[in-house]
Amino acid sequence: MIGKIFNNRYKIIEKLGSGGTSIVYRGQDLLLNRMVTVKILREEYASNADFVRRFRHEAQAVASLSHSNIVAVYDVGFEENMHYIVMEFVEGESLKDYIRRKGSLPVGEACNIITQILAGVQHAHEHGIIHRDLKSHNILLSKDGRAKVTDFGIAVGMSDVTLTYNTSSRIMGSVHYISPEQVQGQPVTEKSDIYSVGVIFYEMLTGRLPFLGETPISIAMQHVQGELILPHQVNPKVPLGISYVVMRSMRKNPEARYDSAEDMAKAVRAAYSGETAAEEEPAALFGDDEPVKKSAAPKRQQEPAKKKRQSLLARGKLNKTRLALLIGGAVLVIALIAVGIRFLTIMGDNDPVPMPQLVGLSLSDAEARLAEYELTADVSYADSTEDSGIVIDQEFDEGTEVERGSVVAITVSSGVNGPEMPALIGITRRVAELTLANKGITATITEEYDDEIPLNEVIYQYPEEGTIVTDSTKVELIISLGPEPEDVFMPDLRGKTLSEARPIIEQYQLNVVETKYAPSDEFPKGQICEQSIQPNAPTQTGVEVTITVSEGPGPQAKTYTAFYMVPNDGETHQVVVEIADSKGSREVYNATHEPGTFVDYTFEYYGSGQMNILLDGLVVDNEDLD
Repeated sequence: MIGKIFNNRYKIIEKLGSGGTSIVYRGQDLLLNRMVTVKILREEYASNADFVRRFRHEAQAVASLSHSNIVAVYDVGFEENMHYIVMEFVEGESLKDYIRRKGSLPVGEACNIITQILAGVQHAHEHGIIHRDLKSHNILLSKDGRAKVTDFGIAVGMSDVTLTYNTSSRIMGSVHYISPEQVQGQPVTEKSDIYSVGVIFYEMLTGRLPFLGETPISIAMQHVQGELILPHQVNPKVPLGISYVVMRSMRKNPEARYDSAEDMAKAVRAAYSGETAAEEEPAALFGDDEPVKKSAAPKRQQEPAKKKRQSLLARGKLNKTRLALLIGGAVLVIALIAVGIRFLTIMGDNDPVPMPQLVGLSLSDAEARLAEYELTADVSYADSTEDSGIVIDQEFDEGTEVERGSVVAITVSSGVNGPEMPALIGITRRVAELTLANKGITATITEEYDDEIPLNEVIYQYPEEGTIVTDSTKVELIISLGPEPEDVFMPDLRGKTLSEARPIIEQYQLNVVETKYAPSDEFPKGQICEQSIQPNAPTQTGVEVTITVSEGPGPQAKTYTAFYMVPNDGETHQVVVEIADSKGSREVYNATHEPGTFVDYTFEYYGSGQMNILLDGLVVDNEDLD
C-alpha cells in the first residue's frame, strides 16, 4: 500500500495505525502539497453493505462540520475495491497516549483540553450530529496544544431513531466510556455524548477510568448501577467544584446532566475560576440523581414552619368549618363584582373603535396598542424574512371600525427557519454534495470551464455562507470542469508502468476514471497493456480514459544473435549492443574488441522491439526484433 496513489492525487506515505474495520495512513496531497490522513476500509469489509454504509456515513457526518476542534474531511472515494476518506492530518498524539505517558493531568491543563472537546461536540450537536463513541482514543492533540475530535464512524443524526444496539446485538460505542442509556439500548441523545465527555474528563483528572472490570459486560453494567468514586476522592488536587462538574455530567439519568456541551463548558470554566456556588456543590455531590435546583429552600428553613403548622392543627386553630365559610363568602363577593362589571359594560358606551396599525410593531408593543383600544390579540406565527417577534399581518386594516372587546387575529414572524448555508467554495464536488445532503439542502449544479480552479472543485455558490436556507431558497453551485479542452492525439501508454505513465497523463490532462487488471501474454506484469482510447486517435485534453494493467505472465523469452565485423584499422574499439523490447530499454553487450575481430553474441528479448549496435558510441547497425 505504501507508495500507492488514490485519485491521481493522494499518495500513501506510511501506516499510522489500524482499528477493527479500517486502516489509517499518513498521505500526501500531491495537488496541494500537504500532509493528509487517509482512512481505508479493510478489504474484508468492502463487500459488507452495513460496514460500507457506516464508513460513508462517517464522511457525511463530518463533511457538514467545520470547526477548529474537529478533524476536517477533505475528500471521499472508491478505487480498486477500496473505500477511503481523506482527512486533515494532525501531527501529535491521541489523548489516550498522552494520559498513559503523563498519568493524571494538572487541573488547569485538563480543563483547557475538556473545554476544547466540548466546543467541538457543541458544534456537532448544533449541526444535528451525535458522536456516540467519544473516548480519549478519538481525541487528537496537536503539537500546538489544540484538541480535535475525530472518528465519527458510528455518529448519527438527532432526527434518526438512535438506538444503541446494531443488528448483531453488539453495543455500539466503547464500553469504558459508554452512557447508561447506550448500555440499556435506549434512544441516544446529545446528553449521551456529554456523559462520555465526563468520563474523558474523569480520566484526565485521575489518570484512571471510573469503572473497571474483568469483562465488557461487567464494565457496562457499572455505568448503569455502579457507584462513582468522585475525582477529588481519587486525586486530592482536584477541587470540589471540578468534581461536581464531572459528577453531574455522569448522572445516570440523562435529564439530570447538563443541557448542552456549551453549558458543561461554562460550568468547567466557572468551577476552575472558583465561581461555582458553594452551597450548590455539597447537595449535588452527595444528593440523588435529580437535577439540583438553586431555588429549592434548605430543609432547615422548612422544618420550623412544618412543626408550627402541625401544632396549630393540633390545637384546633384552623377550624375546617370556619375555613369553608370564609372561602364560600369570598366566592360570592367575587361573583357579585363580576355581575356588576358586566352590567356596567352593557349599559356603558359600546361605540366601535378604529383599528390601529400593528404591522411592523413587536408583539409586546402590538398588544399594548390593542389594549389602548380595549381589544385583545389572537396570535399565530409564520416563517418570514422579518425579524422574529415582529407583526407581519393583521386581521383588519388600519382605520377599520371594530367593536370594543373584540379579539383581533394577528400574525407574528417566527423568523427565517432552516439550516445555514455552509462554505463550499474551494472544496470538491463530492464533499460539497455530502455536506448539503447532510443538512437536507437540495442544490442546482452547473459546470463551467475554468483555467485556474481545479477540476471538480466548487467555484461559486449561492446563497453565501451563513445564509439561512428555506424551502423557497434557490441554492446553486457551479463546479469547475478545469481548463477548456484542447485537441490532441492520444498518447501511447502501453508498455509503461503506472509511475511512468503518470507524467504523460498529467501532460495531456487525461482523466483516468478506472484502472483495471487483467492477464496478458504480450506485456509483463505491472505494465499498461490496454487503454480505452487507441494510441494516436484524435481526442481532447481532459477526456475520460480507462487503462488496464497486466497481471502477467507476459511474453515468453526469444533469442537473437547480433553479428558485427569490427573495422581492421589498427585500433581497438568499444562495441555495445542495446535492445528495446516489451520489458524496456537496456544494454545486453558491452566489450572492447581488437581491430578486425568478429562480434557474435546471442541474447534474449521479449515481445517485439529493436536492436542497435554501437561502435565507440555511434550506431552502426539497427535491426527490428520480431
